[in-house]
Amino acid sequence: MLNFEILVENFFGILNVVPQTVALAVTIFILSILVGTVMALIQEYNVPVIKQIVMLFKLFMRGTPLIVFIFIMYYSLPGIVSFFTNLLNLDYNPHNMSPVVILIVAVSLTVSSFQAETIRASFLSVSYGQIEAARSLGYTPFQAFLRIITPQALVEALPEFGNAFLVVMKAISLGFMITVVDIFAEARLIAASNSYYVEAFIVAALMYWGIAYIVVTLTNKYESSLARRT
Repeated sequence: MLNFEILVENFFGILNVVPQTVALAVTIFILSILVGTVMALIQEYNVPVIKQIVMLFKLFMRGTPLIVFIFIMYYSLPGIVSFFTNLLNLDYNPHNMSPVVILIVAVSLTVSSFQAETIRASFLSVSYGQIEAARSLGYTPFQAFLRIITPQALVEALPEFGNAFLVVMKAISLGFMITVVDIFAEARLIAASNSYYVEAFIVAALMYWGIAYIVVTLTNKYESSLARRT
């Protein structure tokens, strides 16, 4: 039988880490879109050598389990940063780097390899005729990209972006392996302290479900709004 008194206690205990979990997810999500856009543009414009590097990177990220990559970053990122800080003669000790930073880098790079495909496909969905029409009206390539291509591509990409955000939310739970505390980690800590594991994980699941519901609702409303404008 579930202990409802413990459920309520766990709810407020886990609720405390929801803002930092969402903030972490938003940070990773934005970074993954930025990196994914850069990769998509490099592929789209056929930048020599860099395009091949991007394709190899995406292949590596897709084939590597996220937990493995998190540990690779956990043990190697401070050394990589140390190399560059020594090269630039900066006074910074990367060996004190927060596990949160390592998690952000690892998950952002992994998700960006998938975001790049989403962004590339959404750009390709805009017909070339509309780009030519924009040019005939005197739009510069940048104006056409900003005013014609991006709004339509965003409508196509929005459902996938919503799914990607939820994937990020779940992926963050792996941060517990490197001592980052999120909703799942807090549930584990609370359960370990009072031995009510089912109650703690039910509350954690409800938290994830609530966030997913809000994200899906907002995504659908924004998608409808964008579709009406284009």
